[in-house]
Amino acid sequence: MKSLPAPGRLLLFCLLGAAAGLLVLHPYTTLVYDLYDRPGDILRAGPGTVFRELASSFRPGLLSRGMPFAFFGGAGGLFLGFWLEARRRRLEMEKRMLAMETIRQLMMTVSHHLLNAVQVVGGFSARDARREQDETIRKHLDAIRNEAVRIEAVVKALQSLESVRIDRFLENGRASMLDIDRELSERIEESGRGRH
Repeated sequence: MKSLPAPGRLLLFCLLGAAAGLLVLHPYTTLVYDLYDRPGDILRAGPGTVFRELASSFRPGLLSRGMPFAFFGGAGGLFLGFWLEARRRRLEMEKRMLAMETIRQLMMTVSHHLLNAVQVVGGFSARDARREQDETIRKHLDAIRNEAVRIEAVVKALQSLESVRIDRFLENGRASMLDIDRELSERIEESGRGRH
């Protein structure tokens, strides 16, 4: 039933309620009515008479009396369907909120540790690049510092995401990455301006 779209599920609940009203409530009410009308006759005749009385509610003359039961059963089924659908949506929203909160806490923890490590790596590589006389080593230290700036920009871009665009990077489309390229470029440019 989960594979049905919401309107289909509501229609199914409505139809099931109408069927329950017509096939269960109507015969039961007819039996109760007959028991009040002539209790001795039905009870003395035995269980077979009870079943015949239940079946008699489907005679053409009495079947029209079942329509209100079908209507109210359908309305009850529809009400139950709306209630279950609202409950399902609320549970789904709670799951999403819990997942988002877990991701936020994970992001804060990872960000803290990455930014601390990046500050050390970037700071020492910048300091050592200024002191280093060997051009090759200085280029390597500059590359380390630039990558530290890039890592810091990635972490800060992830921290400030308000809307997320998914970038598919595998052919089957199952795995994905967050698309932060634009924000990452802006942050790296800001860092570069801050150093000069």
